[in-house]
Amino acid sequence: MNETPLDPQTVAAEGQTLFAQEQYQEAIARFSQAQQAYAEAGDELKSAEMSNNLGVAFRRLDEHPKAAQALEAARQIFHQHGDREREAQVLGNLGGLYSKMKQYAQSDTCYKTAVDIFGELDDPVRQAKTLRGMAIMQFKRGDRYDAVFTYQDALHFLPNPTLGQRIARLAFKFTGWILNLPIFR
Repeated sequence: MNETPLDPQTVAAEGQTLFAQEQYQEAIARFSQAQQAYAEAGDELKSAEMSNNLGVAFRRLDEHPKAAQALEAARQIFHQHGDREREAQVLGNLGGLYSKMKQYAQSDTCYKTAVDIFGELDDPVRQAKTLRGMAIMQFKRGDRYDAVFTYQDALHFLPNPTLGQRIARLAFKFTGWILNLPIFR
């Protein structure tokens, strides 16, 4: 009996649906199937995309070594192919993972590289999102001062800030103005 080959695009979409439903084990199974099918078809970039998805799903299950392995594999392939956008996306995911693992130096490096790449790509929204993740990491490791300024940088990159974000921008400007008064110098 011949089995019909799996359509990796369909299987990947099923994985995304399962991930959105927080059924991470099932999503991992689908992403793995899609990754293998894309690899067998010679589509390294789609295979790497599935590695990224696997890494994020493993992270949700707190399976950090598996997440790191999958994300690093995806990053390497995107880097080799010159796919800067997806490389930056994976670096942002690695930044969050390493922060969760309390490997703050690696987290910092990944976040900074992702921010730089998103800057090169003129993608201020993802630059801001990545800076926000970096600020959270800095706060968790106890660098409150750096976290505030990193978050301020994140707000700067947002092209269409929400009302709350605009208020935060004003608060930062006001704080800067206060700190520049002669009494604080």
